[in-house]
Amino acid sequence: MKNNSRRNVFLLAILFLLSCGKQDLLSPIPAEEIKNYSISFKQDTVPVKLTVTSARKENVGNLLVTSIDGKFPDSILQMNNLIIRVTGDSARPYSYTEIFASYTDSSGNSFANDVADTINTVRITKIEKRQNGNVEGSFTIRVSNFTKTKTLLLNNGKFSFFCIGN
Repeated sequence: MKNNSRRNVFLLAILFLLSCGKQDLLSPIPAEEIKNYSISFKQDTVPVKLTVTSARKENVGNLLVTSIDGKFPDSILQMNNLIIRVTGDSARPYSYTEIFASYTDSSGNSFANDVADTINTVRITKIEKRQNGNVEGSFTIRVSNFTKTKTLLLNNGKFSFFCIGN
C-alpha cells in the first residue's frame, strides 16, 4: 500500500510538472494606430487640408454610393467644405458620370464638377470590405461656379477615412 501511495504521489508530481508550461514574457499590447482621417488637396496652388466629418456608403436611388464630406473644424471662419461621391464601393478609378463633387471655398462661394469633364478622376486605392472599414485614395477634380465664370482645380488630392456602413 505504501508503494501504491508513493507511486501515486510520484505520478501526480510528474503530471503536475508536465502541465506547467513555460509562459511567454509579458509584453505590452501595441496600441492601435490613431489615423488622421482627412482630405487634402491643392486648390489651384493653395494647399487645403480638411477633416473628414462624414464618410459612408449609401443608396441613392438604385445606386450604391461612397460619400466623403470634409470641412474645417471652425466652419464659421473657414468655410471650406468638400463633398465627393462616387457611384460604387470598390478599389478602382472613377471618372466622368461616376463622380459628383461639391466644393465651397474660403469665401463661401459654391462650386460643382461637370460630370462630362475628362480631367475628373477619383481613385480609391484601399477599401476594407467590412463594416466600418478604412478607405484611402486620391483625386483630381475641376469645379466651376453656377454660372461657369470661375473654375478651380482641386488637384494632388488625397483622402483617408473610416467608412460607416457595410
